[in-house]
Amino acid sequence: MTLNERLFIIVPLLSLLCNLFLFLTALSTKKDRLVYAFIALLGAFTMWSGGSLFMRLQLAPGSPFWYMVSITGIFLVPFLVYNFIYRFTATKAPFSHIVQGAIWLVILLLNAGNVFITDPHMVTVGHETRFEYGVSPLVAIPILMAVYTLLASWRLAYKSCRNGQTDIAQFRPMLVGVAVMFACTVSAVLPQMVSLPVDTFSCMVNACCLYYMLYRRRLVPLRSFASNGPVFAIALICASVLLVSCYRAADAFYARYFANFMPYKTIVFSVAVSVLTVLLFCLVRRLMTAILLKGAEQQNEELRRFSTDVNKTLSMNALLQLYRDYLQHTMPGYTARIFVLDSRTGCYEMRDATEMSVACRDSFAADDPLMVWLKSRGCCSQYAEFTRSRYFRALWQKEKDRLDQMRVELLLPVMSGEEMTALTLFSRQDTAARRALSQDRLSMLDSVAAVLAIALNNASLYEALRKKAQFDPLTGLYNRSYFQEVLQRDFDLARHDQLTVLIISFDDFRLYNELYGAAEGDRILKRFANALRVLVGSRGTVARYSGKEFVISFPFCAPDTATDCAEQARQWLRREVVGSGQTTRRFLTFCAGISSYPTCARSVEELLTYAGMAVYSAKNSGKNRVCLYTPEPEDTRIAKSYASKRALADSCSSTIFALTAAIDAKDHYTFSHSQHVAEYAAALARAAGLDAEHIEIVRQAGLLHDIGKIGTPETILSKTGRLTAEEYDVIKQHVEDSISMIRYLPSMDYVIPSVLGHHERWDGQGYPRGIAGEQIPIGARCLCLADSFDAMVSRRSYKDALSVDRALQEIEDNLGSQFDPRLGKLFIDLVRSGKIQVHADAAPEPSSEPAR
Repeated sequence: MTLNERLFIIVPLLSLLCNLFLFLTALSTKKDRLVYAFIALLGAFTMWSGGSLFMRLQLAPGSPFWYMVSITGIFLVPFLVYNFIYRFTATKAPFSHIVQGAIWLVILLLNAGNVFITDPHMVTVGHETRFEYGVSPLVAIPILMAVYTLLASWRLAYKSCRNGQTDIAQFRPMLVGVAVMFACTVSAVLPQMVSLPVDTFSCMVNACCLYYMLYRRRLVPLRSFASNGPVFAIALICASVLLVSCYRAADAFYARYFANFMPYKTIVFSVAVSVLTVLLFCLVRRLMTAILLKGAEQQNEELRRFSTDVNKTLSMNALLQLYRDYLQHTMPGYTARIFVLDSRTGCYEMRDATEMSVACRDSFAADDPLMVWLKSRGCCSQYAEFTRSRYFRALWQKEKDRLDQMRVELLLPVMSGEEMTALTLFSRQDTAARRALSQDRLSMLDSVAAVLAIALNNASLYEALRKKAQFDPLTGLYNRSYFQEVLQRDFDLARHDQLTVLIISFDDFRLYNELYGAAEGDRILKRFANALRVLVGSRGTVARYSGKEFVISFPFCAPDTATDCAEQARQWLRREVVGSGQTTRRFLTFCAGISSYPTCARSVEELLTYAGMAVYSAKNSGKNRVCLYTPEPEDTRIAKSYASKRALADSCSSTIFALTAAIDAKDHYTFSHSQHVAEYAAALARAAGLDAEHIEIVRQAGLLHDIGKIGTPETILSKTGRLTAEEYDVIKQHVEDSISMIRYLPSMDYVIPSVLGHHERWDGQGYPRGIAGEQIPIGARCLCLADSFDAMVSRRSYKDALSVDRALQEIEDNLGSQFDPRLGKLFIDLVRSGKIQVHADAAPEPSSEPAR
């Protein structure tokens, strides 16, 4: 056998042993997705080197089979490197991951058909026998794909390092190994390199890099079962591979130099294999210990990681979960029960456990002798020490039986100064394996408790502040801001069901406070809040919405549930007022408004808006009423409210026309523009399914939306050129000026939300508030479409009028950016079908809002 032939045996053999050791080590540890990805990668390396070795040895079932195993391992490596880094960096790109896998699967199938490289055939040159392959030009395809996949892997690693998730030093050994492996594999197809096993050599180098990565960088957290079984299995398998690979050479060596001892060959070989297995066992155990345990350094690293993790969160539940995970990792064989001091009950309540089977409602009183003893000790202690103290004798027998049933072995208090804020009870899962923990491990647990004590203290303070921010201090109910978060969660849960909102508003509550004092007002608010909490129970969430208003969310409930609750609350209030003994207080009543998803509202904002409008309608209809918002125009209560608003608008019409006439003196376009916008917007609101009351609000808002321009300089209103930035800021001020004037119209403030938002955009780029989407009131969205359309089809001082079709095309082009997509499409259909009659001015008139 020539030197080259020996190299083609020795190098793949060493490579196989290195990769096989890592592969079997990973197989013997606890697994998660990352470990499975690492095992798959090591499996490919093992296939690569093992297939090459067994092909050279010409073992059964033959060289073609082992060649296919080897080449399959080579082709799997790029994707499995990408898969490992994908899992390690927790990248969220499933489509790219699936596409990469599909492409490499196709490449493997094509390779099985000898598309890229043909099966090897043996060639004898002189005294040397070697394998030669037929390489197709199409081999460039897998090479280029490998380059792309490895570059994608490098990109994932780079992004993870740049985002601070990992350190580049962790990846460096793996990147070096992959680079050497790729370069050597590509060079293996060059003629001058055919006589050297550079590919399997690179696989061995890569295995060494991976070992260094595990030993020094701890890139993959392998965790041992602390058993000699996996170590012996690895040693036995490695010894068997050595025996199979070297048997012929060993047999020839023995026959040549020890021919006189041939009868003893079997015994000699058996002893040699046994000795080799023992040596490999010691070597493998040492190497596995370096990878999996690494002594105190590993403990310190885990403690640093735990400290870093708990300092990143202020959530009590998240802290306990991190602590539980840490104990599961560092205390194998133990079950931990975690108790935390509850400030309300003064007891230590069980909050978590490392085994779900023992998690239950359990607690210890703060004055329990065990708790008192732990406070006095203040450090991790063996349960046996407690049994020898006088505190143990003070326990009741049932308490001793309870601790015995738990099989408690270890007690870990979490001290914050002189106070014990939490404790952990450890019990052995396997009672037959009981043995005392080392002092180093007890010290480590004390360090963990110190870190956890600080984190729990910070979390408790944060929790107190959070509750203060979530609850109303007077009634103890949720406040308005937190209720909106709760309502959004309820909306998400009930998206495919029903969600009802009830708003309750006291009638004339300011007068009630003036007559009987703020203290009496606060008392009735607190009493009423408690009554609502009892009435609602687990069916919904109650909050204080404003000074005299309460709001209730009823997920998965129909409006009838809210109506019943409101009537029960009315009966309670009547009894409370009558029972006060002062007949003058019997006037205190409330109005309630109800809106429901999906029958009349499509979003959280609309639920609250429509419920508020229902309250307003109830108050305008005589107070002490419950009103259900409905888009049906024939509803009697809505009709009455509509008539009331219409009458109010008629009574204010002279004021409105006087204001628009004053603007008309400065801007001749505004008067007719406001009428057109009111007509278009009302028609759109009617087609969108709004009730008659809401349609009337939109119509009145259309008449009033531009009255603030009375304060805009005439030079800006009639300017023929483009506005400067300063002039545009002045013209934008007309919205807030309009609101300032409407506030002084008698009881017309209900149009303010629509007027205020008619220049807001769907994408949030409008003014004056910059709100977006369905946060914009629906009336304002109707006005925005009507205002923009009338501006486009009318001639202005700086432009000609657009045709109706061109204006509708502009609206269609800006759906989803400037305009509400649903309302915009509806408006276009109304105009094209003739349901909205367009008023296009023939004469040029000044602009309602000059171009910027």
